Amino acid sequence: MAGTSRNRKSVRTSVILPEESHLRIQALADANNVSAAWVIRAAVMEFLDEHGDQVQLPLKLPKMRKGG
Repeated sequence: MAGTSRNRKSVRTSVILPEESHLRIQALADANNVSAAWVIRAAVMEFLDEHGDQVQLPLKLPKMRKGG
């Protein structure tokens, strides 16, 4: 995470989320006085800690429609 270590490089990225997910993330952030980015970084780090060494993802992602 940015700011957690001077030796770690951070990379900016972006994702497109369903509106409901965005609203839930923002509500969590607001309730805990942190940014939405902090909530997302924490979730990604937890996911990678648990599943990062696996070759197959432990979830099935919905198929994306063309243009979305």
